Amino acid sequence: MSLTLDYLWAFLRALGIAAAAVLAAAAVQRAIASCPRRTARLMWLAHIIPFLTPVLLVGYAWSRLALSLVHHPAWNQALYTLLVWLRLTPVATIAIHFAPSAISPEALWCHKLLRQRHSAVGTRRSAVVFWLRGRGRAFAISFLVVLLLAFGEFEIASLMSIGSWTVTIFDAQYLGLSLGESLRMAIPGLLISVALLWLGLRLLATAPARGLRPAPSRSAMGKPARTAVGLYLLASLTLVTLLPAYFVAEGAVAGFRLLPEALALTKEVLASVLFGLAAAACAIGCSVFGVRCWGSKSAIRNQQSAIPLALCVPGLLGALVLALLILALFQLPGPNAAYDTPVPLLLALTLLLLPFALVLRMLVSATRPGEASHAARLLTSSSEGKVIRAGRRVLWHLEGQGKLAVAFLLFCWGYFDLTASAILAPSQMTPVTWRLYNFMHYGHTAALSTMVLVCFLVPFLLCALFFASLRVFRG
Repeated sequence: MSLTLDYLWAFLRALGIAAAAVLAAAAVQRAIASCPRRTARLMWLAHIIPFLTPVLLVGYAWSRLALSLVHHPAWNQALYTLLVWLRLTPVATIAIHFAPSAISPEALWCHKLLRQRHSAVGTRRSAVVFWLRGRGRAFAISFLVVLLLAFGEFEIASLMSIGSWTVTIFDAQYLGLSLGESLRMAIPGLLISVALLWLGLRLLATAPARGLRPAPSRSAMGKPARTAVGLYLLASLTLVTLLPAYFVAEGAVAGFRLLPEALALTKEVLASVLFGLAAAACAIGCSVFGVRCWGSKSAIRNQQSAIPLALCVPGLLGALVLALLILALFQLPGPNAAYDTPVPLLLALTLLLLPFALVLRMLVSATRPGEASHAARLLTSSSEGKVIRAGRRVLWHLEGQGKLAVAFLLFCWGYFDLTASAILAPSQMTPVTWRLYNFMHYGHTAALSTMVLVCFLVPFLLCALFFASLRVFRG
């Protein structure tokens, strides 16, 4: 009965988060579309950073307040819901901005002209139909994506002691419950996730092959609306990113003398780095194939594009359900030979990263200036070394930086993964996030804050080292 209530409350909470996220995302997207390009870029950056903030950092920072609210569960639930809403709203904004439309902007304009001349009931009904097939489709897709992510959220819920089906099943599996019983408990979550995926894929499948997007509204916003959007962006950046970073840095400064204890996790950090790099490389390789399939103009384009789309489905089920399914797979005869190896975790991380890798690669390809890139490639075919180097520098600014940013994001997501790492990691390669997660249940200490800060900075230090090496190599 307790698990049933966990499923019910998790789904109702996710419904509220998804609805609020779509409303906020629509306002943010409209505000961004009505701003100058430079301001719009800054707003996009401030909007997306909370989603990119590691959930382990958010959960660890706010678990202290959650502990003080142990006798006020309603306030703790409200705080958790607020954090998840702020973190997932950027996903809804991206979905609204890039979701395909079944109606071209020209058709929508013609229908608007028709409505101005006729005000019959049939015209109003057709306006609703046009909206559902245009911007309404984008809202529906964003709603389903946020609902799916909020329904399967685990890390923040666990650290803040929030009742959720993911926390109940994870704890039961960790305490020694048989895999078959854990999978039986996860069946309702799997069915709900599959149903949401099916609805989302149905919406995507009915879009035209050329992938139209509803044109964003560029009408000017009133001052109250702009103020509300600005306050939302400030609250999101502060509560999800700046305050957690401040809490951890403050504790780390107090425990800086305990830095040798943080360095004791070198083996776990190395394991996380290797898993993050390998999973990012595999996901990028698969995403390159997917982008080529969708960009193909051959007669078998539809069959080709179905392959990467099918590969994205497992990763959208959520880390917990996917990890349990892969754990069951590698307990079967045959795959069992690779059970206590890096293969299961690498497979899970690759599948989890693949949907994001595919979307990010498509965005990089869509925003690439084709004419400038072609001209830069012509420069690299010159017979003069100086011209070749200039062409390579231009290509790096036009394409290389975007691809490297995608690779870095995917590496960070793989590096900071907790759920799949806890269930599938081999006994000789424990990721650092799982070790830190165990420590976090014993409260906040200066030594733990130092460990969290050091492990959080590792990806950025590696990125800085890579750029420094690249600059030395290029002279």
